Amino acid sequence: MPYGTLRPAVALLLAIACVAHAQEQPLPDPQRFLADSLRSLRSNDLLRIRYTYTEKEARYTYDSSGRVVKTQRRVYEVDPSLEPELTYRRLVSVNGVEPADPAARDAEHRRKVQEWTAGRQREGQSAREARLRREAAEDRAEQAVVDELTSIYDFRMTGRETIEGRPAIVYTFDPRPGYTPRTPQGRIIKSFRGQAWVDEQDRELVRLKTDVLETVSVKFGFIFRLLQGSRGHVERRKIDGDTWLPTYTRFTGSGRVFFLWRVDLDQATEFTSYRKKPAGD
Repeated sequence: MPYGTLRPAVALLLAIACVAHAQEQPLPDPQRFLADSLRSLRSNDLLRIRYTYTEKEARYTYDSSGRVVKTQRRVYEVDPSLEPELTYRRLVSVNGVEPADPAARDAEHRRKVQEWTAGRQREGQSAREARLRREAAEDRAEQAVVDELTSIYDFRMTGRETIEGRPAIVYTFDPRPGYTPRTPQGRIIKSFRGQAWVDEQDRELVRLKTDVLETVSVKFGFIFRLLQGSRGHVERRKIDGDTWLPTYTRFTGSGRVFFLWRVDLDQATEFTSYRKKPAGD
């Protein structure tokens, strides 16, 4: 057989050998790896305030036979802020149609920023200290939920998978029977179970899938009862070789608003075009 013909076959054999070798690598220590991963767990909202990005949202409506009868697509340009009231989700289009008078919306946002800035400049020392205490309390509350996760859930390392060329460690997690969470958020997430994929090198969450085990009340600015069987899916990727940020989310399920009427949800969102803000912004 000519040498030129052998080269592709040899390359294929080498590739197969490399994959087999990777599969034979022992899994890391489950408890140590999980502890490292939880230390790097941070709110996506906190991480992406250094970026602007595009948000593409699709909402699906089904008929009684399960067929999609309506799809609404919205595109936003998002400029996030540590101050929620200053985050700007600039509507670009609805089903491909630009909104009326986007300049007026931009002007309204600039006015809001100017008023907020002026208010901060007038802020007295006692008001500033109260605000900083409130922000510190919010940070502590978030960390308290992270600290409680291993008490809420039984995490089990189940294997290793490759996601876009990078090895990821797979965990399943189920609520521990008999445990009563200490935090309000913990009492909500105890109704979920799922799988988590964690990047083996960076110890960062890559993929998360969840199922709602029992109906749970969640506050989205109003009371919303998330019904059993609802599902969530989150994808995260390393952006600019630097920060792990969400690139895709999907939620499918049902709920009841104010315990009265039922709402069926199916919403997918893509996050693209992350652009790091200039220093100082």
